[in-house]
Amino acid sequence: MIPPKNNAAVRQKLINKTLKILSFRPQSIAEIKLKLKKFKPSASLLNEVIDYFIELDMLNDQKFAAWWVEQRSSHRPKGNLALKSELIQKGVDQSNIDSVLLSIDQERALAKKLLKLKKFTDKQKAYQYLYSRGFSSNSINLSIDGLNL
Repeated sequence: MIPPKNNAAVRQKLINKTLKILSFRPQSIAEIKLKLKKFKPSASLLNEVIDYFIELDMLNDQKFAAWWVEQRSSHRPKGNLALKSELIQKGVDQSNIDSVLLSIDQERALAKKLLKLKKFTDKQKAYQYLYSRGFSSNSINLSIDGLNL
């Protein structure tokens, strides 16, 4: 018969694994839970470890969502529709998502920046490009109208 695992040892293993995961990039609470469930901890132990990192402010969905939007805006620009979808997939709740999405002016400015970088000459292709990147129709139309295509 296999002896039961020492709770302290399992807890420390989960803490170490979480630290390693967080060393790569910030994570949402749901992402960490999903990754730690591979180790088959008890629900109470998993919640204890998650609470530990929340207390240390190393896990915070609000900060994670703000970081995600900032990273997307500067490195792989996407509109609010795409950002919202990505954050939902990462397990961030709606109230945190709504508080970090780009303002209409920010989204429009980002769309204009992308259009200038891509140097589109056809309005339809410009519209399709921005739409595929998750920009709203309103932002796209205002961005395209502002440029002389």
